[in-house]
Order: sequence, then C-alpha cells, then structure tokens
Amino acid sequence: MAQKQFQVRLFVDADLGVDVGIALDQAQAHYVGTVMRKSVGDELLLFNGRDGEWLGEIQDIRKKQVLVHIKEQIRSQSAGPDIRLYFAPVKKIQTNLILQKATELGVSELVPVQTTRTNADRLREDKMLAQVIEAAEQCERLTVPTIRPLVKLDKALQEMEADRPLIFCHERFDGKDPISGLATIKGAGRYAVLIGPEGGFTDEEREKIMSCDGAHTLSLGPRILRAETAVAASLTLLQAVCGDWT
Repeated sequence: MAQKQFQVRLFVDADLGVDVGIALDQAQAHYVGTVMRKSVGDELLLFNGRDGEWLGEIQDIRKKQVLVHIKEQIRSQSAGPDIRLYFAPVKKIQTNLILQKATELGVSELVPVQTTRTNADRLREDKMLAQVIEAAEQCERLTVPTIRPLVKLDKALQEMEADRPLIFCHERFDGKDPISGLATIKGAGRYAVLIGPEGGFTDEEREKIMSCDGAHTLSLGPRILRAETAVAASLTLLQAVCGDWT
C-alpha cells in the first residue's frame, strides 16, 4: 500500500509525542489556513529534528494561530549523514540556492567562509535558517542543518578535525575521475566540502588548503562551474560514493 502523501509538512521547535498539543506560530498559521486552505480535521506532518516525524490533526484554526493534536509517529528519528559544507557567500539569490540545494542533498552543517574574493561579508542568519527550514520541510528530511557564523578561511582550516576528510573542489585541478578519488575516503563517516567564491580562490589560498592534513582535491569536470552549481555537483558525487545514496 502506497504511503499517504501530505501537502503540509512543518518544522516546529516544540517536543512531539502522542496526544501532545502544538500551537503553530502566526506565519505557519497563515500558511496552513490561508495559503493551503486547510480546515479543522485536516491532517499534516510535523518534525523537530529530535523526535522523528509525527501525524497531527488540526483541532482549531484561526487567523493567527492553529492548534494541532499529535496522533502518531510516522517515522522515527535518524541522524542522517555528517557532511559539513564550507562555502563562500555570493549574491543573495545564489546563496539561497546554495542553502536550499545543500539541505536537499543532506548537508548537516553549513559554514560560510570569508575568502579574499568573497563578495558578501554580512549575512542574516535568521534569513538563512528560514531558507534551510523550508527546504527541509519540502524534501522530507528529519533534520535541519546547523548554520554557523561567518568565519575566515584561515580559521576554518585551522579548526578542521583531523579525522574529517576535507574535499577541496579545485576548478583548475586536472584530475579526471572524481569517483575514484572519493572512493579513497569512503567509510570515514564524516566529511567536509569546500566551495570557493566567484572568481575562485587565490593561489595562496589554494596552497594553504592543499597543504592541510586530510585535504583531498576534487575535479568537477572540464568546465568552470558557478558556486551554486559546484555545491550541487560536489555533494551529489559525495553522496553517491560515500553518503546515504549507497
């Protein structure tokens, strides 16, 4: 029997469990009642990144609040892959795409990095969080990626754990087979991916990155990719070889 499909799936901060009552916030209430036109008795899915995914039924619906009664657990909690993405922020639309696609592709932690050629040095973490929550709701993952504050590239490299392979996506690297390269680190259990800014890394930055213990240089093909495309390409390769696609 095919699993029932739900139009509404929401992330909440509250604890979830059988017979728990949840009050959705004003923005969620507007989405449920006005945008999706749900009514009392309709069902939806809720998750909080801790307690799995739960089926809820709307008990009361108002303009600024919706009350939901939790009925049963649909999926138990799972951690998901441990993938940290270091990315240099670009323009707003492209950065939003990076956040969305990284979430869909299973990234657990997002770390914006300041490089010599980074175009943005002011980020709204609340806006970034809203982007990843919406993406997590839509792609049916059970967790929401953690968003870290902007950090300088040198500091990010210094703080890298020795047992977390760093996958450096080098736009000028002449390696021909990224699949074989990733296969050498399969089984590490946790990974980091580093994507550069528009214009790429400087020669000095490349040398620092490649000299790090645990750094693995990866080619993303013969064409120069935009930052958001490089994120999707690198994470797809990693998930296919080392992640939860296998």
